[in-house]
Amino acid sequence: MNPPVAGTPASTPPVSPAQASASSDRTAIVSAPIVSDKKRQEALARYNVNEWGGGYFTMDDGGCATVNPLQRPGAAVRLADIVDEVKRRGFRSPFLLRFPQILKHRVTRLHDAFAAAIREFDYPKHYQGVLPVKVNQQRVVVEAAVEQSGRHRYGLEVGSKGELALALTMTIHPEALLLCNGFKDRDFIELALRGQAAGSRVVLISETIHEVRDIITVARDIGVKPQIGFRVRLHSSGVGKWEESGGSHAKFGLTTAEILEALDYLQAEGRMDSVSLIHFHIGSQICDIRAWKEAIKEATRMFCHIKRRAPSLEFLDMGGGLAVDYDGTSTATDWSLNYTLEEYCRDAVYNVKTVCEQEEVEPPVLVSESGRAVLAYHAVTVVTPLKVIGRDSSRPVHIAKDACHQVKELKSTLDELRKNNCRELINDARSLHAELISSFKLGFVTLEDRAAGEALFHDICSRAAQIWDREDAAEKEIADLVEMTAPRFICNFSIFQSVPDTWAFRQVFPMMPLTRLLDDPVTEATIGDITCDSDGRIDDFVGCAGIKRTLPLPTLNTDEPFHLGLFLVGAYQDTLGDFHNLFGAANEASIIIDDDGSFSIINQYRGTTVAEAMEVFGYPLSLLRARFDERWGGDDSLEAVRYRDCFMRIVSSGTYLKR
Repeated sequence: MNPPVAGTPASTPPVSPAQASASSDRTAIVSAPIVSDKKRQEALARYNVNEWGGGYFTMDDGGCATVNPLQRPGAAVRLADIVDEVKRRGFRSPFLLRFPQILKHRVTRLHDAFAAAIREFDYPKHYQGVLPVKVNQQRVVVEAAVEQSGRHRYGLEVGSKGELALALTMTIHPEALLLCNGFKDRDFIELALRGQAAGSRVVLISETIHEVRDIITVARDIGVKPQIGFRVRLHSSGVGKWEESGGSHAKFGLTTAEILEALDYLQAEGRMDSVSLIHFHIGSQICDIRAWKEAIKEATRMFCHIKRRAPSLEFLDMGGGLAVDYDGTSTATDWSLNYTLEEYCRDAVYNVKTVCEQEEVEPPVLVSESGRAVLAYHAVTVVTPLKVIGRDSSRPVHIAKDACHQVKELKSTLDELRKNNCRELINDARSLHAELISSFKLGFVTLEDRAAGEALFHDICSRAAQIWDREDAAEKEIADLVEMTAPRFICNFSIFQSVPDTWAFRQVFPMMPLTRLLDDPVTEATIGDITCDSDGRIDDFVGCAGIKRTLPLPTLNTDEPFHLGLFLVGAYQDTLGDFHNLFGAANEASIIIDDDGSFSIINQYRGTTVAEAMEVFGYPLSLLRARFDERWGGDDSLEAVRYRDCFMRIVSSGTYLKR
């Protein structure tokens, strides 16, 4: 959905650790004092970094966020240093930073975990994965994944004609699979089969009985033996946000009766030897391992029964669903998981082998489509806080001598507020505040009194959140007060473009400043974007105890500006983003990090310009220029010339604010 980005990707000389530290913008960071380990651990816990970071992200002793794609000692790099280098080359935030090495590391780790489980249980077949292209179709992402094909027989999964065309241009291992999911017409089937005839290992996975018939018909016309898979509709379903993707009422897949009908048809056509794969999918982000175990057992039982009729059946495609621990809690909640990658692989191998032994059937080659778990970690969105919306409690409240009684009582409440009376006085303040607003609506309270009363109520809640004894107050009571008084940091990006799942599903992504992580005190805040939409905000954040409604941030000031990172955004967000308010793609860079902590920017792309965003909706630059000249071109005054120059400069620039 993003337009092509302008500019030519360029490889650049590596930036050494010394060069990064020498940047003028990093003076404050370099000179930051080394702090005690206790303070560092407190800062890490504040954002739960070590729990969701996956070994790729953490914080150094100077309070700066770091990335270590290689997970090797001495190879960590400050994200702020990378941002400074990108800025030095003329790019402004927001940025999307990609780390292809993380993607490759995830592929290797997945294959290694399956290999270990196969050895542990003496499983007689191997594992090979595929990348679902729908999770991120960006060229730099797909090509990085394909680089792992030769080492791991890593393949691709596609679900549309466009994705199929893309995949057929990629050079993958001869044994790597190109799986075709989704609904298909005869054109789709023909292209896939001609790709198979040309040497690609294509498997057409049937979603309906009609597709089975179409595949055989087209294959007969072309003169090729098709490789056919069945997507089976299991009774087992997933758990979490996407649990309705599976189960007996799922959108995709053949029922048991349809599978039998398909087998009868293939047998009648003399094509039973085309059956090569059974596929199931019970939903994305499977948070509870128990659901996975049940699905594996049911699907393997299906495999065994089908293989008795179709001995050519070779693969069991376990679909996607391997979850990512976005909130770092390791629990069976929507944005976490209660199992490890190693446990996931062991359960798959063990249960498939056990069922096959019970059925006395040769076990299958194992396949999975783990897109989210492979891609999520590789990308970080970096945004710049611009301003803060909310009351500054340090500013005094002006109370007129003839102020209404509600204002005077609110002032007394603030003065009398103590640890031991918080609940009582908060309740009094709520009543007084509600009475004040009602009186204003009826015309009994002045605008000045309303302003004073609102400020006092804010200060009462803010102070109560700070001093209320945690042993006497429920955690929710404190959280409600913090949220009520939290300022909103407005950041230079679009939720709908950079993290649309936050808006669509209230998905939680870890967030933290790239610098000043050791600042104390911090401000509990929420995040808003620059779109002209009230939904352009983030209200759920990762904390030390799971999801919370505010994010601790340093004070926003011009002396020590900071960038904010949104992590684990490498899956889905790139291709789900839209053009709300005509905000386009952010500036982008791909970074390679060496063992010594030096880094190179291997690809750098300028984000969408205003003109490119407008062209998506039918307004090419030539049309804009012609219409502008038609309306204003007859005026050759100096001001008119300046107006035209300003217009052309803006439409040729990026869609985000200049900071």
